[in-house]
Amino acid sequence: MELLGGTFHSTDYICHYPNGSKLFLSYVGHESDAMNLLSAEFIAAYFDELSVIPWEFFIKLQASVRASGHLKDQGIKGVVRAATNPLGESTATLMDYFVTQTVDPEDDPEYDKREWSSIRMDMEDNPHLDLDDYKKRFAGMPEHVRKAWLFGEYTEEGALFSFYPAKEGKPYHVINDLDVDSLVSKARIFRVYDHGYRPDPAYCAWIAHLGNRYIVFHEKLWFETIASDIAADILKEDLELGVTNVISTLCDPSIDIHTGTEMRTIKGVFEHCGVPMDNSINNRELFAAQVHTALAEEVEPGIPRIQFFSGRSGRAHGVPYMIKALPLQRYNPKKPMAMADHQHDHPVVALAYFLISHSANERNPIRQVKLKPWMRPKGSNIWVLGKNNVRKED
Repeated sequence: MELLGGTFHSTDYICHYPNGSKLFLSYVGHESDAMNLLSAEFIAAYFDELSVIPWEFFIKLQASVRASGHLKDQGIKGVVRAATNPLGESTATLMDYFVTQTVDPEDDPEYDKREWSSIRMDMEDNPHLDLDDYKKRFAGMPEHVRKAWLFGEYTEEGALFSFYPAKEGKPYHVINDLDVDSLVSKARIFRVYDHGYRPDPAYCAWIAHLGNRYIVFHEKLWFETIASDIAADILKEDLELGVTNVISTLCDPSIDIHTGTEMRTIKGVFEHCGVPMDNSINNRELFAAQVHTALAEEVEPGIPRIQFFSGRSGRAHGVPYMIKALPLQRYNPKKPMAMADHQHDHPVVALAYFLISHSANERNPIRQVKLKPWMRPKGSNIWVLGKNNVRKED
């Protein structure tokens, strides 16, 4: 500070300069700290470890960065800069804004990707770093931390699923090319449904069952829509997709419970409107286990058990919401075997309804890929229906 001609006050963490400029140094991880800065007008703001700062704090603070008066007349423009590892609660959003620039105009009409950009730096970009020694320092750390800090891979703290859009330069869990008409004609088609109204959406996805391989190829969301209208839309989607015979629609059993004066349950409304449903199981430990297993297994080398269509084919527009939601899911710190609640867990929950109902007795042998340690079955010395898969039967 002194080399720049300033005077630093350690009490309020503000540096004063002879021309009247001020440099503020502040922690903004808590709302009170961030809000204390909102009344000021900044010509520039620099954030460190942006991914661990709540996104709403960043958005409010960057709105205070502007040049006005004589500064604007001189052509000076306010700037915002940030540095971060791709690990933390705001990672998904900052990736959408800065890196992939895939912000939905409906979510943020003012977003202009020309004003957002990023520069990626890897370990190899540091000429003074001993790479071998640096890598050893991450021994024993969780997989998602190693991915973020060593290789700069986008992840979130406590990431639950190993989800790979591509491996070795080839499509893996995500496929862009798919002949949906041919798929629909030869596969058994299932639907999965997770009910919502407001603020959570209702969600439905269409899944092609090919023996022991699954392809999720179409989805639709509804906000503030009653069950009878959703049922009509589902049947309309079937018609446009060319789906003539749906084997089953798996749903949350809670929609088959009477909760008010209506004689019919929500499930009853769907079935009255021509969309029969089958209750699945609502259990977040099973959600985590079944989705993780489906992602980890291969039906043959290089072909995962489950894949997600991201392109367009006829009336099918893929499942972009499910593709976005899967990497965002985390495990519950208090229940490591369970999937935690998340605002974007609806597609994953719906997918789990299907997987829970179709996890056993597949036609072809499955090639097992290494599971996470906490997902491996525990051994037992009690032989009840097999020592690794103990269950209770009525």
